[in-house]
Amino acid sequence: MNLLKGTMRKGDKPGVDIAGTLFPIGSGNAAQDGQAVVYGVRPEHLEIHPDGVPAKISVVEPTGSETLVFLRFGEGEMVALFRERHDFKPGDTLKLKPRLDQIHLFDAETGKRL
Repeated sequence: MNLLKGTMRKGDKPGVDIAGTLFPIGSGNAAQDGQAVVYGVRPEHLEIHPDGVPAKISVVEPTGSETLVFLRFGEGEMVALFRERHDFKPGDTLKLKPRLDQIHLFDAETGKRL
């Protein structure tokens, strides 16, 4: 699972600020504006989407039926997993959006799920 440290931002466009990039969140979480959180999303729950977070590919690792893609966004890093065939290359930029129903938020201090 990608576990990314960030800060909750509530307002016009709520999300979690991770390394200067705003990641979307679903509704119904108990996090407060400005709260330090850990944003969890599994690699298989990241999808290519035109409104997604831009991230640059650093490594592409084909494993047969799946491809692991290691990416950098700002100062952050994450991993995405794709089961369909793609012709990704290091240096390419993907726009990824997490499935909002698959996001996990944790309190950064206590580790409790929010």
